Amino acid sequence: DVYKRQIIYHGNRILFERNYGFTQTSTLHPISSVTKSLTSLAVGVCIDKGYIPSLDVKVKDYFPEYEKIFQAEPLKNEMTLRHLLNQTSGLEWDEWSIHYSYAGNALIELSHSEYSWAYQILSLPSVTTPGDSFNYNSGLSEVIKEIICRSTGMKFKPFVEQHLFKPLNISTYHWDYYPVNGEPAWGGLSLTTRDMAKIGLLVASKGRWRDSIIVSTQWIEESTEPIVKTPKQHFGLHWWVGQQPDGNPLIYAAGYGDQFVYILPNRDIVIAINGRNFTDHKWNKDQEDLIKRIILSIN
Repeated sequence: DVYKRQIIYHGNRILFERNYGFTQTSTLHPISSVTKSLTSLAVGVCIDKGYIPSLDVKVKDYFPEYEKIFQAEPLKNEMTLRHLLNQTSGLEWDEWSIHYSYAGNALIELSHSEYSWAYQILSLPSVTTPGDSFNYNSGLSEVIKEIICRSTGMKFKPFVEQHLFKPLNISTYHWDYYPVNGEPAWGGLSLTTRDMAKIGLLVASKGRWRDSIIVSTQWIEESTEPIVKTPKQHFGLHWWVGQQPDGNPLIYAAGYGDQFVYILPNRDIVIAINGRNFTDHKWNKDQEDLIKRIILSIN
C-alpha cells in the first residue's frame, strides 16, 4: 500500500482509476513539489499576458530594496528568471543531503523561518556563474513567486486561482499559509488526484482546456524542453524530462512523498499518482520501475 491513489487518462477519458486504503475520489492529497510545475504554468501566463517581458529579465531588477545583496556579489547580477526556473541560479544550497522528514533539511529550516524567504534565498552565497550548473533549490520558487506578484500587482494565490484553478474547474483544495510569506510556491498545496492530473492534461493538450487557451503552446513547449542535465534526468523550467521505454519524451512533475504527474505527449496520456512515503524509507522498487511497467501495460 505504497500509493494512495492512481489515475490514468487518455485524452479526457479515464483509462484506469484506483483508490487505496481509506482514500476516495474527493480526498485531498499533498502534492508537494508538483506545485512547482504549477508555478511554471503561472509564469507562462505572465509572459503570455505581457506582465513579464521574457525569461531573461534580471532578478535584481525586481528587488531594488536588496541592492546591497547584488552589489556585494556581482555574479548575482547575472541571475535571470530563466536560471530560477531551470535550477541553475549559482547559489549555494543543499536540499537533498538531509531528508525532508528531518530537522536540518534546508527547505524545512527555511519554511520555519519568520523572515522573508525570498530575501534569505537571494542572500545565499554565489558559488557558480548562473546558468553553469544544476542545483535543486526549492527556495528559488519563492523568488519566482515574488517576481509574479510584483509584475502583476496580485498576490500569488489569487493569481493562480484566477488564471489556472478557475479555468481548470479546481475549486476544492488546501494551501498551507505562512503569516510572513503567504502560500509557498514550492509546495504546501493539496488537491484531489483528478485535479492534480489536470496539470498534466493541460500540458498534454499544449495549453488548451476544453475550448479555452489557458497558457500558450509556445510556453508549454519551451518549459518542458530537456534543458539542463541532472544526475538522473533532464530538467526544464520547473519540469522534469525523462524518457519513455521507447525513447520518446516523458515529462513529469514530482513531489516529496511520491507524488507524480507523468505526461506522454506523443500518446496523449497522463498518469497521476499520489503516494504516502513521507519518511526516509526506501522501497524495494522505485517509481521509475513502476512508471515503466505502467507505460508498457497501456495499449
